[in-house]
Amino acid sequence: MTNTEDIFDLSRRTFIGGTAAFAGLSLLGAQPQKQKGKVPAKGKGKAQPPAPEPPQSAAWETPSGDATPAVLVRRLFLDLAGRIPTVAEAKEFVNSKDASKRLKLVEKLLDADSFADYWSMRFCDILRVKSEFPINLWPNAVYVYHRRIRSFVKDDEPWDAFTRALLTSSGSDFRDAEANFFRATARRTPEGMAEVAALTFLGEEYAELPEAKQKEYAKYFGRVRVKNTREWKEEIVYLDPSDPSGPTPAAFADYLLGPAREKFASAFVQRVDWWMLGLEKPLPEHVEIFKKNGFRLKPLVRAIALSKAYGRGSVTGGFPCRRIDAEVLDDMLCDLTGAKRDFQSIAPEPFTFLPPERRSILIEDGSITSAFLLLFGRPARDSGHLSERHNEVTAKQRLFLYNSGKLFQQIGRITDSRGFRNRAMRDIVHDLYWRFLSRPASPSEEKMLLAHFNGLPKGNEKWRFPKDVAWSLLNTREFLYQH
Repeated sequence: MTNTEDIFDLSRRTFIGGTAAFAGLSLLGAQPQKQKGKVPAKGKGKAQPPAPEPPQSAAWETPSGDATPAVLVRRLFLDLAGRIPTVAEAKEFVNSKDASKRLKLVEKLLDADSFADYWSMRFCDILRVKSEFPINLWPNAVYVYHRRIRSFVKDDEPWDAFTRALLTSSGSDFRDAEANFFRATARRTPEGMAEVAALTFLGEEYAELPEAKQKEYAKYFGRVRVKNTREWKEEIVYLDPSDPSGPTPAAFADYLLGPAREKFASAFVQRVDWWMLGLEKPLPEHVEIFKKNGFRLKPLVRAIALSKAYGRGSVTGGFPCRRIDAEVLDDMLCDLTGAKRDFQSIAPEPFTFLPPERRSILIEDGSITSAFLLLFGRPARDSGHLSERHNEVTAKQRLFLYNSGKLFQQIGRITDSRGFRNRAMRDIVHDLYWRFLSRPASPSEEKMLLAHFNGLPKGNEKWRFPKDVAWSLLNTREFLYQH
């Protein structure tokens, strides 16, 4: 039977994670547990300090309920670049007095390759870009299709034009990228193609439509055929010439951009509003912005990023908190610690490896993954539903973050580096806060941490303190959540 002292001595790091998980716990409405007394550490008679009071929300929100510059710069980098800002980028924005700094940063991020990298990942999710079962695009087609989707985002191609290109495509899946739209479904039948088209372009659940509407949609895809060639995994998409008068996918494109134009626009905006604002229904003003700007993504993202709603705080301002995407979180940890990834495919056709330097947001194939991405809810890309991505925090995720010896060792690469040697502890604390949270430590956080450091005996305890602070910051909800 484990006694009380053993429980509190399982890991000396847990006390810092429990008491210094200050900002994030308060931010999301959870409060640290209050300790009535001091708990002695095993065999040493040392007293651990009681949990401090959570700091004021001024770290994340202004008195008017808007996000502070530190929160806003982190929010913009996460949504528009799929990463957190570097220390230099965060300080430049926070310390700038330029009234137009938010506009300038948004324009810079929209023009960067990182925007195309991150947002093409989002569109690959809804377009089911995956080589293995049940989609079975196969690797060559996956990379061709991904490049086409990324060019759609990078060049800010109108969504209506890209939709028509997908629906009127034909040819080889290796050379005609858009033809893979018809192949990216578990059911290559008129009903299966109608199902993915209705969901992708109208946000409609095919199974929930009236039977008459289901048959109407399926007729548009009745002539689509897919045949094999002698090339390994190459397939040709074409229209059956036996009934030239029958409906075609091009007629469905006409329907989308004609009678269903409003719903077509709303379905696209709904996804963007969900990704950036956590809204389940699109805002009418955003739909109008999308249509007014020629069905282009970047003007819509720009308008949202500069809107008052997007600039609100997450404590009382109403901005929704949500856990960061698995791919982004993986990249954040690797960027901070210098760790390398271990990607591999789950099926040997062919067994695929990616270089460890590859960013997770740039994984083209939904069949290539890692243990970390599986644990943190990367979507399988089987259906194209937004609900395939799981961003809730689970017990297994907490256990990994709290107890992974490998992760704790990787964190040591930060504090053991040359840049941390012979520096005052106050400077080290603030440096770590800027790295992990894109802000300096608040006065109460600085006071609490320095008081604890000064109370430690000389030796390993003091030497390990910066590493423990970094570990505790990584485990805060302020780090793990978009807020």
